[in-house]
Amino acid sequence: MELKIVKRSNDYLELEAVGEDPALFDSLSELAQKIDGVEYAGITIEHPLTRKIIMRIKSNPSKVKAEDALRQAIEELKDTSRELREKFEKI
Repeated sequence: MELKIVKRSNDYLELEAVGEDPALFDSLSELAQKIDGVEYAGITIEHPLTRKIIMRIKSNPSKVKAEDALRQAIEELKDTSRELREKFEKI
């Protein structure tokens, strides 16, 4: 995965990913939106042919830093994926 931090501050994080499936970043942004203190989380697909995805998180840093919100979203996605895999293996 080619991932680059474009901008980073306590209240803002912008990442750029190239060649990845947008579904991963869409899921992360959806989970980040549910975190208390996150004001905005979303993705932009620059162009389908370039496969460049921009993910942005804006937060209220007195509640949660933008980078910490991303970490929390990643952990929640990992837990959800693990739970889904375990349930699928029981079928």
